[in-house]
Amino acid sequence: MSAEKGRRVSSDGRTERPDAPAGGVDEAVRLGATDLYRACDRAQLGFGSTAELEPHDELQYQEDAVAALNFGLEMRSPGYNIFVLGAPGSGRWTHTRLTVAPYARGASPPADLCYVYNFRDPREPCALQLPAGRAVPFRADVDKLVTDLRSTIPRLLQSEAVGARRATLVAGLEKRAATAVESFEKEIAADEYVTIDRSADSLEIVPARGHDVLRRDAYLELPADVRATIDEHVQAAQARHFAIHREIDELKRQAAEEIEAYHRSVIADELARRLEPLQASYGGFEPVVQYLDALLADVVEHSEQFLAPMAPDVEGPARVLMVAARDDFFRRYTINVITSTDPSHGAPVVEESNPTFVNLLGRMEHRIEFGVMTTDFTRITAGALHRANGGFLLLDAEELLTRPLAWPALKRVLRTGEVQPTEAATEVGLVATETMRPEAIPVRLKVVLIGEPRTYYLLRAVDDEFGDLFKVKADFRPQVGRTAETERGYATFIAAQCRQDGLPPLDAAAVACTIEEGARIAEDQHRLTTRLSVVQDLVREAAHLASAAGADVVGEAQMQEALLARERRNARPHRELLDLVRRGVLRFEPVGSAVGQLYGIGLISTGETRFGRPIRVMASAFLGTGGIIDIEREVKLSGPLHQKGFLVLSGYLGRRFARRRPLILSASVSFDQLYEEVEGDSASAAELYALMSAIGQIPLHKGIAVTGAVNQEGILLPVGGVTDKVEGFFAACEAVGLTGEQGVLLPRANIQNLVLKKNVRDAVRDGRFHVWAVDRIEEGWRVLADRDAGEEREDGTYPDATVHAAVQRQLDAWARWWNAQGERTGGSRADEMAHLVR
Repeated sequence: MSAEKGRRVSSDGRTERPDAPAGGVDEAVRLGATDLYRACDRAQLGFGSTAELEPHDELQYQEDAVAALNFGLEMRSPGYNIFVLGAPGSGRWTHTRLTVAPYARGASPPADLCYVYNFRDPREPCALQLPAGRAVPFRADVDKLVTDLRSTIPRLLQSEAVGARRATLVAGLEKRAATAVESFEKEIAADEYVTIDRSADSLEIVPARGHDVLRRDAYLELPADVRATIDEHVQAAQARHFAIHREIDELKRQAAEEIEAYHRSVIADELARRLEPLQASYGGFEPVVQYLDALLADVVEHSEQFLAPMAPDVEGPARVLMVAARDDFFRRYTINVITSTDPSHGAPVVEESNPTFVNLLGRMEHRIEFGVMTTDFTRITAGALHRANGGFLLLDAEELLTRPLAWPALKRVLRTGEVQPTEAATEVGLVATETMRPEAIPVRLKVVLIGEPRTYYLLRAVDDEFGDLFKVKADFRPQVGRTAETERGYATFIAAQCRQDGLPPLDAAAVACTIEEGARIAEDQHRLTTRLSVVQDLVREAAHLASAAGADVVGEAQMQEALLARERRNARPHRELLDLVRRGVLRFEPVGSAVGQLYGIGLISTGETRFGRPIRVMASAFLGTGGIIDIEREVKLSGPLHQKGFLVLSGYLGRRFARRRPLILSASVSFDQLYEEVEGDSASAAELYALMSAIGQIPLHKGIAVTGAVNQEGILLPVGGVTDKVEGFFAACEAVGLTGEQGVLLPRANIQNLVLKKNVRDAVRDGRFHVWAVDRIEEGWRVLADRDAGEEREDGTYPDATVHAAVQRQLDAWARWWNAQGERTGGSRADEMAHLVR
């Protein structure tokens, strides 16, 4: 086989592309070394090293995405939250932070948020909002007030003035009680039938005769009517005695109430006097004033808590319980500040790296008391939505969607405009030991979700609310056009990174090498990747090697060494596959020719790297009407895209060879030593070549691999990963020995995607390896089989010694035989053929 088949290349390694020859079918283009790569001109960069450049943190290539971000940040209407979509490492986070920052600085600071005790219903704590920076001083003011009252109230009630007034009230009680007793005693003294028998600790009404105590035996000797009279007087006196006791008890109660009311009025006056400065300070905030009024009323109502002394004889656990009980009571006067903002810092920008349900909405922490879990309003903590209220909340979309309950909770907040700390157990129908229902807090914030494109489009497809809540899409493109401006932008970005990380500068050659790697990652000679994190890592690794070598500037040698080191770290699976090829475990024979077989190229991804591997495509064709069988499909090792590409083969054969006669054909196609699922249509061109080779018995050069999809017209369509595929096939050929006749045939549209390594380019330049590009299936036959495809003549035949003629002859022979068999069997074959035509 001649390595010169296809269009020739010029002496400088570039492809010569003459006009298409007469006859309608173009020729395969044999690519030169310079077609396989686009070098960066070191001289045109215009600097010696990045130390001479003005650094820029970001490349200015995401204008549309940044404009969308600005639009979303400026919109104040509900629902204009933002979804930033882009590939990881594309600068989406950095751009978002940089864009949000000036809006945050220019915005008014949000209110401080507090939770306070609800004196009407402790299970529903009240929310308070104060101006930025005022919540913490307010808490301190209230704490100081309550602390002072705990000492002031007992001291106030023990003062001489209060004691005198209390003594006056007690004296009035005693006087009224004494008057009542004295009146009762006079009544008894006037009654000759009763008298008072006094003892040390009691007073008893007893029968009397002439004011003398009547003994029982003397009482029994009296006439019945006299005893009856005495009994009536005794009962009447006892009833009066009981009435006097009730009157005295009522007087005590009234006195106690008067004393308590007096104490409350004294406390209320004192508290009102102490609250007056607070009420004046916070007079413009009605909820705060209402809370202070409620606090005043509660302190007055529970003033006994401020008076209750600790019994000196109570020790041990009992004393601990008493102290805990008092502390628990006074906790109600605590101000739970959940967010506080510095008035000079503008609006908050919150990034929640772990957006769980409780981290977004806040939580109610519990404590164990006597073996029971309890909680109260002081254990409410803020979530990211509280901290970002009035500002901006940045969330990783994939992290958010993988946290149970978090996405529905965020949507509910954005829909209702309020956030309320909630027990996660309540959300899933579980009952917590003790729960509260804190008052919801109004929120007004801008949520920015940052995620991958597939996440955005998935949400658009499956979540009806998503479009209403996230109306703004900021789409960060994964690549940028490769121009002199963007190449210099790479350089200024590298300069900024070196300055930020304290790295040695890169010379122009090292920067050019980095730019070329950016094109390789983009898989396009005319574009650069926007995954700047990959570029940053490469610069760091090269700088490390330069520092280890004692160099002050990172040169091209260190950059190339860094690339090779990265490849060595990531390429273990590829090395092991090549070892299997060398030892013959994976059969690879890229020499000679064979009918019905050639090599396609599969693409294996290990996460951090991809590489191509040769896959033998084998086809068999024979007489019959079974059609073309895909063995991988039959054993369910074929994905839908591969099945689609395979079915196209029947369409091509039908268009080319069955327009005037039925297609009598049975064939099978399979991949050797491929045991995982096959997906994608990039092998359909190789399958078609193998199939037509099997039909026409046309030998194919096994040293030439084919990649590319094909349509029913025979046009080769571009495929992905073409650089990795060519390099993978080259590495396999190198492992078993390059012959100078090996190479890859690929779609011409993929030429711009070739960014091959230097060793492959050198092999192409030296004629040890080859790359051909074609637009149509017909153009590849001269390369693969040393034959022309053959143009169809007016009578439907093809020129002799062409591929199409050989295929047509075999198909015609099978059709004639099939038709003859039908005539011998009474037309059954003809009927079947007619059915096939239909």
